[in-house]
Amino acid sequence: MSKVGQYMSTQLYSTSPDKYTYEAVDKMYDNKVSALFVEEGGEYVGIITKTDWMFLVLKGECDPKAVKISSVMTKIANTIDENQTIAEACTIIETKKIRHVPVTRNDKIVGMFSVKDLEKYYLQLHKKTDF
Repeated sequence: MSKVGQYMSTQLYSTSPDKYTYEAVDKMYDNKVSALFVEEGGEYVGIITKTDWMFLVLKGECDPKAVKISSVMTKIANTIDENQTIAEACTIIETKKIRHVPVTRNDKIVGMFSVKDLEKYYLQLHKKTDF
């Protein structure tokens, strides 16, 4: 059975809560990622995603050059262990209505599992079974 750790992203990008949201979006764009961890005091305390940010801007609730990341980030509430199955990750993504799940090893964040990683898994699975 495939595990989250086999498909997670291990290159973690972060920002600080006192930066402005446009700075987070610039960093996401530069690194071709759709989410950043929010890091404070050496700990990951939240996540800011491109999707969340776009909805806030489109709704008129976020001026990118005036709003700090701390006021729009999502606090980390859901994680998954790297040894849990892809099916368990799917359950979290579906029931919590989120697109990114921090991955832990010994209760320390070591990766990110996203809908994009899930797509990679299913594409690889389909290639193995496509005769």
